[in-house]
Amino acid sequence: MPLIILGILFILSFLIVQPFLKALFLGGFVAYLLFPLHQKLEKKISPTWSSLILSLVVLLLIILPGFFFIKSLIQETYVIFILVKQKLAMGLFSNCQHSICESMKTAIQNPEFSYQIQEGVKSITNWVISASSGVLASLPRMIINLIVFLFTLFYFLKEGENLLKKIRKYLRLQKKRYANTLERLGGIIHGITFGYFVVALVQGALGALGFFIFGISSPLFWGVIMTLLALIPYLGTGFVWVPASAILILEGIFNNSNSSIVKGILLFVYCLIFVATLDNFIRPKLMGNIAKIHPLIMLVGIFGGLYFFGVLGVIIGPLILAFTSIVIENYLVKK
Repeated sequence: MPLIILGILFILSFLIVQPFLKALFLGGFVAYLLFPLHQKLEKKISPTWSSLILSLVVLLLIILPGFFFIKSLIQETYVIFILVKQKLAMGLFSNCQHSICESMKTAIQNPEFSYQIQEGVKSITNWVISASSGVLASLPRMIINLIVFLFTLFYFLKEGENLLKKIRKYLRLQKKRYANTLERLGGIIHGITFGYFVVALVQGALGALGFFIFGISSPLFWGVIMTLLALIPYLGTGFVWVPASAILILEGIFNNSNSSIVKGILLFVYCLIFVATLDNFIRPKLMGNIAKIHPLIMLVGIFGGLYFFGVLGVIIGPLILAFTSIVIENYLVKK
């Protein structure tokens, strides 16, 4: 009977916690990364103040880049909207002498083509409205998850030392059996984190260099944006360099400038080769080398994690597969 009650309580507890599992995991993970810094700070100030300061810094690192990115995106969208409106008012291809424009003029005169363009614009507009509504509808849930994440981060930093002591006491840490596993687990977490953030920084730097070479304004700013987007699966750096390449090409077409068209194509090829490939090839290898885990395990972990866990899967997936491989190595192979 007590076991049945305990089982029911565990199930009910899981159902209550389940909506916040990702926020709890992320809070604990970030706390683990910041723990060495927290230990240094608490020598000068109290653990509570140290935890609070670090939590507020993390909050600012989340909010400020997001605010500036959204602001910049709105400004750029407005500028594009005004330019398109002006082009439509003057006649989209009236001043364009490029052969591509001549072909487009002929195509636009076809009623079927015009109808398809209108339907395409309508579909895109409906999608934007639907996506915006979805974001607004999910805003309360996002705020709640952010609060849970921050509280988890704060208390894991503040109580982390006591928690580790309790775990060590409970397990008695049979060193011959557990020491290697725990040491490898720490190495895996370090490898995943280091590889993930280093590759994002390199992607941002290479993207900024490409923007500088091909004459895109504010390359440093867009490099920072690409670094941040590289940390977000499904978006990535392509969210910046693909539109930038397209805008260069379109400017070249409208202004009858072959150099702009060539720049746009070269920027696209450059970013595709030197920026985008880092995600799928360099990142798993770098993470695998540091964590001493085969790159294939890391690659499958990243994609499988994304499939099952969403955005956080890029961390959870490789962590689970790598830890599983260590358990198999330590317990099955050795036996």
